[in-house]
Amino acid sequence: MALATAVQGALRPSQLITWTDADGDAVDLSGATLTGRIRSMQSGAARDIAGTLTVTTAASGIFRWDYAAGDVADAGEFEVQFTATFGTSPTPARTFVGGWEVARAI
Repeated sequence: MALATAVQGALRPSQLITWTDADGDAVDLSGATLTGRIRSMQSGAARDIAGTLTVTTAASGIFRWDYAAGDVADAGEFEVQFTATFGTSPTPARTFVGGWEVARAI
C-alpha cells in the first residue's frame, strides 16, 4: 500500500488507495467501514484521520481518502494505518503501517 505525497494545506486531489495483504493481493472491503490513524515521525504524536474514507471498489480493495484540513495541516513525515470494521466476524482488519509525506507549502 503506497501512499502519495500530499501538500500542506491542500485538500485536493483525493488519494485513491488499494488495500493489499502481505502477498500484495487486494483485500475485499465489501461491507467495511474505514477509519485511520496518522502518527508524526518527528514528535510521535498520533491522531485520527479527520477526512472521509470511502470504499469505491470493494472487491478490489480500493478506497478514497478525502483529506480534511487537520490531515494535511503540518508538513513532515508520518506513518498511517487504516482500519476496516466489518459487520461480521472476524473484525476489525488493519493495514500495515505505511509511510506518508506532507510536503511543505510555500
